[in-house]
Amino acid sequence: MSLFDLAGPDQIETILFPTDKDGLIRFIRRRQPLLLSGVREALPFTEGLNYSYFKSSLKSIRIQRQSEDGIYHYLGFERLSMEDFDEVMNTTGNGYALEPLRGQGVSDDLPAGLSVTLPSFIPESAFRVSNLYIGPGKNKSLLHYDETHSLLMMLEGRKRFILFPPDQSDCMYPYSPFSIRALLENRVVDSKIDCQNPDVKRFPKLGQAHGITGWLEEGQALFIPAGTWHFIEAEGRNVSVNYFWLQNSVRDWLHQPLLDFWLKRRAIDVLDKLRKIKHKLSAA
Repeated sequence: MSLFDLAGPDQIETILFPTDKDGLIRFIRRRQPLLLSGVREALPFTEGLNYSYFKSSLKSIRIQRQSEDGIYHYLGFERLSMEDFDEVMNTTGNGYALEPLRGQGVSDDLPAGLSVTLPSFIPESAFRVSNLYIGPGKNKSLLHYDETHSLLMMLEGRKRFILFPPDQSDCMYPYSPFSIRALLENRVVDSKIDCQNPDVKRFPKLGQAHGITGWLEEGQALFIPAGTWHFIEAEGRNVSVNYFWLQNSVRDWLHQPLLDFWLKRRAIDVLDKLRKIKHKLSAA
């Protein structure tokens, strides 16, 4: 069984990339995922952004290695020269790049001429980070959700996705907010399900899930509302850039899975404080 076998009959809607500040607001309010066409026309800075450009323009790049299950978990990173990363891309393929381009964690190694502009519908005050992703092909994500909205723009290659709405959170088997081990391992937004071999016997509610699947093609963007569960798998070499922004109402935070997220983050804050107290006592 494949996770993509859980796709229901619904098709994801495609619209032209909005150029006004309220262009996504009705879709955000009803938590509706979308494909947006015309990325390069709406955001001219993306023209010419591909693997060749970043290979020649970046001095180094931040990457993660595959875990034993073949998935990239976003837990540990290392910085490689672009020459070394290019060798990884052309040989073992064991490396997936995640480099912040704007917002939190931006490196000094970014090209001076690279200016990442925000789409008009993303408020500056709500924006968190824009990331560059480069993969060798067959790179897969976890089944997870984000507490922020996400816009994933495909600049080279293509990716297949399946999305499950927030009201199917029970079918996704998230880690409990009261699991200390899960909190320590930073399993805040992850599902327990093995995306490579979904086990309906172990996770029977999974069989009741109905997702929306499709392909994200070059020149398109995928809007993933906050709290939407998603699994994404690339076909061949791929380059994409995304935006994360926080634009949730109080009502959104009172429903799953965002309520769980809020509880988990508070629990992690408590654990961090306890660790600091323990460290101070040990030092004393």
